[in-house]
Amino acid sequence: MEMLILGLVLLLLGLIAFQWFYSQRKQKQRLYSALELISSLKKVISYTQKHRGLTATYLQGNSEVRNELLALKQDINAITAPLTDNPLLQQEARWDSYQDHWSRLKDNAETLTVPGSFQQHTHLIETLLYLLEDVAENIEFGGEQQKNPQIHFLWHEFPKVIEFIGQARAIGVAVATKGESTQIDKVKLGYLYEKINTLSSQSFDRLSLLQAGSTLTQIEQAKQACSSLTQTIREQLINVNKVQLESKQYFDLASKTMDQCNTVLDNEINAIKHSYR
Repeated sequence: MEMLILGLVLLLLGLIAFQWFYSQRKQKQRLYSALELISSLKKVISYTQKHRGLTATYLQGNSEVRNELLALKQDINAITAPLTDNPLLQQEARWDSYQDHWSRLKDNAETLTVPGSFQQHTHLIETLLYLLEDVAENIEFGGEQQKNPQIHFLWHEFPKVIEFIGQARAIGVAVATKGESTQIDKVKLGYLYEKINTLSSQSFDRLSLLQAGSTLTQIEQAKQACSSLTQTIREQLINVNKVQLESKQYFDLASKTMDQCNTVLDNEINAIKHSYR
C-alpha cells in the first residue's frame, strides 16, 4: 500500500514538473515571438522615418531621390506582408490603423505639401511607436522588467530619441534644401534639439548601466553622434538665417546618428532575445 501511495506521489510530482517545464517553454516561445516582432516593427519604423526624410527633399525639388523612395516602399511592403497573419498583431487595432494609413500615404506622399507630408508621416510613425510599446507589454508581463527594472526604456524613451532625430532630419533637410531657416523652422528645430539632448542623455546613462548587448564603446559612439548632430542643428540650422549646410551632408549626418542609435538598441533587444532561446 505504501509503495502504491509512493508511486502515485511520484507520478503526481512528475506531472507537476512536466506541466511547469511545458509552461516555461511556452512562455519563452511567446516572449521570443514578441521580441522577434519588435525587431520587425523597428525596421518598419526605421524605413518609414527614412521615407519621411527623403520625401521632404523630393518635395523641395530634389527629384534624384525618387528611385530611393520607390525602393523604400518595396522594403516596407516586404517586411509588413509576412506580419499580416501575426497572432500578436491581429489583436492590435493600431496595426489595422497603420496598414490603412500607409496604404494611402505611399500613393499620395509625393503630391503633399512639405508640412503635410511631415505631419502624415509623423502621425504614422507615432502609431507604430505606440504599437511597439503594446507588443512589449508581453515581455514586461512575462517578468523581464521585474528582473531588470531599467528595461522599459528600451521600447519607450530610446525609440523616441531616434524618432526625434528622424523628425529633425526631415525638417533640417527641407531647411537645408531651400537654403534658409525661417522662424517657424527654428522653433521646430529648437524643440527637437532640446528633446534629443534631454532624452538621449537619460537613455545613454541607462544604457551604460544595462549594457546587456552593447559595448561601452558603441554606447559612447552613439552618444557622441547625438552630440555632434545637436551641435550642427544649433550652429548651422538654428543660429543662422542663410543656411550653407548641404542637404545631403546633413541627411547623412542625421542618418548615421540614427543608425548608431538603432545598432545599440538592436544589440540590447537581441541580448534579451538570446536569453529566451
